[in-house]
Parts: sequence; structure tokens; C-alpha cells
Amino acid sequence: MKKDLEKNNAAQSSSAVERALLILELIASRQGAVGVGEIAEELGLAKSTTHRILEALKNRHFVEQIESTEKYDIGIKAIEVGMSGLTNWNIVDIAAPHLKQLAHDLNETAFLAVYNNGEIVYVYKAEGKQAVTTNAQLGTRKPVHCTSLGKAIVSNFHIEEVDRVLTEKGMPKFTEHTITDKQRYFEELSLVRQRGFAMDDEEVEEGLTCFAVPIFNYTGHAVAAISVAGPTDRMLAKQEQIIQSLKHANNHVSTRLGFVPAMRDSINFY
Repeated sequence: MKKDLEKNNAAQSSSAVERALLILELIASRQGAVGVGEIAEELGLAKSTTHRILEALKNRHFVEQIESTEKYDIGIKAIEVGMSGLTNWNIVDIAAPHLKQLAHDLNETAFLAVYNNGEIVYVYKAEGKQAVTTNAQLGTRKPVHCTSLGKAIVSNFHIEEVDRVLTEKGMPKFTEHTITDKQRYFEELSLVRQRGFAMDDEEVEEGLTCFAVPIFNYTGHAVAAISVAGPTDRMLAKQEQIIQSLKHANNHVSTRLGFVPAMRDSINFY
């Protein structure tokens, strides 16, 4: 009898938690505050049950009640918990499976790099069957002006910040294709934003071409980028496939980091 009672209490507790989570998810999905009646009707709950759960959530600050309308909106505690989860996620752990898939599907080398103090730092690499050796090793730092990864990231920075980085770090020439003129570089970044990907057209190593896309976090800022690199002839032959695959991976990784595309709408780069 005691065991049956414990099982029944556990089931009721689990059911209550599930209902509370459903209510939180519904409120979070709406643009504005939601009333008790609307929540109860949409979730198929009794109005009294819905009100009781909302009161418990309000007492813990997971929801807040708008005084003028008595409707409910997401509370500060729910935001704090969500933000804590986002900031504790490791971008390498999130991106690694997608880079492995890119390397497998395209038979080339896929890289993940983060931005740090005016440069990019390679933090992960996955190699496909046809991968060639490059001078980009994990932990290596490279300039932003000549790498597709660097272009992908800083194309989402304000022009003043990019100008500061270029002035401080310079624009050294690595090959005959390296862009060393600021104005031309700014035009290149504008093109990157328009088409959604960046290209290293043999600007670091002769015969090596790379394509890259930026990774955005929950603040809407570009904090990293992923790329695919290989011999120029092979890369150009499957350019469309590479770019589509990169954008697909970018969407998944950025979403996991909490990015919402609307975050970028209000940013003026120039």
C-alpha cells in the first residue's frame, strides 16, 4: 500500500512538472503576455490548475504577472537559467559533430576558429579522406584580412573596429592574391555580408582555397567561424555544395548557441 502511494505521488509530481514546463514553453513562444484562460484552453488544462501552477512559477520568479492586464510573461529567473546554460556551453563540443560531418561529406578539411584580440585562433579540425596538409594547425593564430574564417567573423563587426584591427595588426602580404588595401578589404567584407559566406582565394597559401561562414551566439555577435579548405580546383568544382553545407552547419551551431536571426536586423555596419 505504501509503495502504491509513493508511485502515485511520484506520478502526480511528474505530471505537475510537465504541466509547468508546458506553460513556460507556451509563454516563452509568444510575443507578449498571455492570460490564464488562453493558456488553459490551449494546453487543455483546467483554469484553476493553470492558475495554481502560474502562482507557483510567479513565486519563484519564473513568470511575472503584468499588473494592468493580469496576464503572464516570462520572468527573470527563467531568463537567468537560460542564459546560464548558454554561456556554459562549449562551442567546440557543439560544432565538432558538424565539422566531422562536413569533412566526411566533402572529403576535405573542416576548421573551427574563434576570434581573439584581432586574430583568429584555430580550435578544432576534422579531416576528410582527400584532406591535404595545410599550415593551419590547432592553436595557430592567423590574421583576419587574408583568411576566410577571419573575413567571415569581422564582416559582422562595425567598420571602426575592423579599421582599428587592420591598423594595429597590419595587412601583410602572403601571396600575390592577398588583399593589402583597406578600402578593397572593406568592399570584400560588404560582399561577404551580402552572400553569407567568405572566401580565401589563395590569399594565405598558393593553390589552397577556403570557404567560411560565421557562427553567432545568443547576443547576435559573430564569435567564431567554420570553414572548408582544399586544393583550389577541387574547391571551385564543388563550391555550391560546400557553401550550402557550411550554411546548414552554421544554422545548427548558431541556433544551439541561442542565436535568433532577428538579432542582426538592427545592426548598422557603416
